[in-house]
Amino acid sequence: MTEIEQGAELWDKIWSKNQITSDYSIRYLDFMRDIERSLPAGSTVCEAGCGTGQTLLIFSPRHRTIGLDISANALSIAKHNCDTPLQGDIFQIPIRSETCDLVYNSGVIEHFPYPANVRALSEMARITRRGGQIIVIVPNTLCLWYKLGKEVAYRVNRFEFGYEEDYSPGRLRRTFGEAEIKVKRCFGLQATPVLATNEKEFIPLPIRRKFAKIERFLPFKEYYSYAVGIVGCKE
Repeated sequence: MTEIEQGAELWDKIWSKNQITSDYSIRYLDFMRDIERSLPAGSTVCEAGCGTGQTLLIFSPRHRTIGLDISANALSIAKHNCDTPLQGDIFQIPIRSETCDLVYNSGVIEHFPYPANVRALSEMARITRRGGQIIVIVPNTLCLWYKLGKEVAYRVNRFEFGYEEDYSPGRLRRTFGEAEIKVKRCFGLQATPVLATNEKEFIPLPIRRKFAKIERFLPFKEYYSYAVGIVGCKE
C-alpha cells in the first residue's frame, strides 16, 4: 500500500465518525466568513483538503466552490456543501493552472514532512491566479496546551491523525517563502483553552460561541494560539 493509499484509509476512518463542533471550528468558521466577505462575487474558491466541506458552504452562495480531498467518505458529505467535489491528492490537484482566486486549507500541510510540505504549497499556488490568495493554517509550536495535549494523546495511544508536525510563525513564513508565495499577514486562531473537541464537549455550543467572541480583542494571537496561519498572495 502506498503512502497516499494509507493516507486515504486513515482519513476515511476519521471522516466516518460523527463530529462535534469543536472550539477550533467556531474560530475557523468565523475567520473564513471574514475572508468570504472580502472576495468579489463570483470568485473561484478551492479547499485543498476539504474534509466535509464545512467552510465551503460559507462560500457557495456567492462563489464557485471546489472541494478536493483524498477521502471518499469526506467527499460523500462535502458534495452537499460545494459545487464541484474532486477526489485526489494535494500533490497533483486535477485543476488547471491559475484557475482559482482563493485556495486554502486547515489541518493539512502539517501531515507532510519537508520537502513534501513545500511541494503541497507550490501545487496550491499553481492553481491560484496571479493576485489570488493562498491560506494555510497549521498547529502552533508555541501553544503550550496543544503540545501538552498531543504528548498525552501519544502516551495513551489516542492520537489518531497519523504523522503530524507543528509550526512556529517563523517556520510557516519560511515554508511560504520556499514555495515562492508572498506573505501578506500571519494570524492565530483559538487563543483560549479547549472547552470542546471533535469528540467531547464540556460546555454547550451556544455558550462556547459567545465565549469565542473574546478572541477578536486579543493581540498577537499567532504567538500563543492553538493554530497559526498565513494569508499569502501569488504575485
